[in-house]
Amino acid sequence: MREKKSIWTFYIPLVFFMVIVLFPFAWIFLTSLKEEKEMFSSEFHFLPLAPTLDSYRELFEKTEFLHNMWNSLVVSFSTVLIAGIVSFLAGYALSRYRFRMRNGLMYFFLLLYLVPSTLLLIPLYTIFNTMGILHTQLCLIIAYSTYSIPYAVWLTTGFINQVPFELEEAAALDGCNLFQRMTMIVLPLLRPAMVASLSFIFITSWNEYTYANMFTNKESRTVTVALSNFMSQYNIRWDLITAGGIIVVIPVVIMFVIVQKDLIAGLTAGGVKG
Repeated sequence: MREKKSIWTFYIPLVFFMVIVLFPFAWIFLTSLKEEKEMFSSEFHFLPLAPTLDSYRELFEKTEFLHNMWNSLVVSFSTVLIAGIVSFLAGYALSRYRFRMRNGLMYFFLLLYLVPSTLLLIPLYTIFNTMGILHTQLCLIIAYSTYSIPYAVWLTTGFINQVPFELEEAAALDGCNLFQRMTMIVLPLLRPAMVASLSFIFITSWNEYTYANMFTNKESRTVTVALSNFMSQYNIRWDLITAGGIIVVIPVVIMFVIVQKDLIAGLTAGGVKG
């Protein structure tokens, strides 16, 4: 009886939810396999009548989409690296050391993250233009790191607070210095939490459009801007948009497959245990 009840209360809603989530991806993928004339045909066909990879071939051979993908990868991974290092060091200091204005600094980090990113557009544009790094990958890395670090520091500090300080004291008695305690004791225990935090930063940087559209040119353009350029006032290249949309999702899926165990552990770290 309980097994039959679980089918109705768990598995069927789960299947229904999966269909809702996966249907848009299936639709985009099947559309990317259609010929352009079939996309605009008056007769509706869910499955392509004559599947073709022409959209992908044109995307890779006649556009700079691969170069745009490389720009996005460089910017996203660089942002994750910078945010990860800075947030761990700052989070450790805020968690383990007591000093004046410590709580005020924590609230300041939270306040910075709550500031809408669009308010930073013009100040950052002016700074990057003055520094001579506008329209480069570096300016995007700095912009994304500026917005991501406060969030990462706030989360990392909370996670480090949950690591018993007695573990570090025991390691210190065994002769471990500060760097060894941080990297060999605290950091391994923070792995799931850091993976969850940095995965969110990676996805945010990968999907970001506003900064990328304003701070880049043809050479430093990312995939989000490249996809939007397939739409013009008089023409929308749905074949390239759907093919590009599928390609853009692949790095995120690969990342999730690699880190899914740590990611799930990190996301459930604050759950109620009973």
